[in-house]
Amino acid sequence: MLFFVMVITGILMIPAALHADTPQPFSSLKKKLIADGFDSKSVESIYANPKVKEDMEMVRLFFKHREAKLDYGQFTSWWAIRMAKGYLQEHEDALDAVEKRYGVDKTVITAILLVETRLGNSVGRRSILNTLSTLASLSDTDIRDAFFKEISKSVSINLDDFESWARKKSGWAYTELAAFIRYTARENLDPVAINGSYAGALGIAQFMPTSILAYGSDGNQDGRIDLFDHSDAAASIASYLKHFGWRPGIDREKASKVIFRYNRSQYYVDTILKISELLKG
Repeated sequence: MLFFVMVITGILMIPAALHADTPQPFSSLKKKLIADGFDSKSVESIYANPKVKEDMEMVRLFFKHREAKLDYGQFTSWWAIRMAKGYLQEHEDALDAVEKRYGVDKTVITAILLVETRLGNSVGRRSILNTLSTLASLSDTDIRDAFFKEISKSVSINLDDFESWARKKSGWAYTELAAFIRYTARENLDPVAINGSYAGALGIAQFMPTSILAYGSDGNQDGRIDLFDHSDAAASIASYLKHFGWRPGIDREKASKVIFRYNRSQYYVDTILKISELLKG
């Protein structure tokens, strides 16, 4: 059978016909969610939406993305620091309140928001539900094999390495998917309508769903946790950093270790601390 894909709104999707001889894309995933206690009608309703599709290009991006190629240095440029200082002024009350509540330096919070999403200007345009569902579905052997056949055409990877990656990533993604569904249900949000990064992170602070459930904070005290709200995003970052050891007056070495828990890249950590210093200057 010929393997083919189609492009929908710039995202490479797999049509249902691809799986004519295999289970439908999310059939086994839906069964697992229901078996794990999710309401069957809710699950069926979510996956019946025509916007819910497999996203192969997102999987391909995992193999094309390399930390070393990221240019974090751009965020210490004069224009980026000027933009961040403007953000500090615009959100002064909210940031001061968060700093007082959690003891986390507001310049560090602002630096993280700058690097993660350019202060909320670039939160990602990929469907979180499609991303996590696609990755979780790779636990299915037939779906995994179909993905490898297509991805190996443009990405240099052998079958064993892909199999190992897919098994680990599918388990991780299922945990995040379950958290995402719980979060959206709790906050009465439409899971199909939420977009984020190709890796499944969402909001101005780019939290994974499990982190939202564990560390998300209601910064504006409106009774909801909305990671697309600046106050909630700032409070959630502060909550996360405090949990992992941030304290007022923390020294640079300890601060570096705490920020490393947010993003396990020393390049990232050094950039955040540099931005913080420039914002204080």
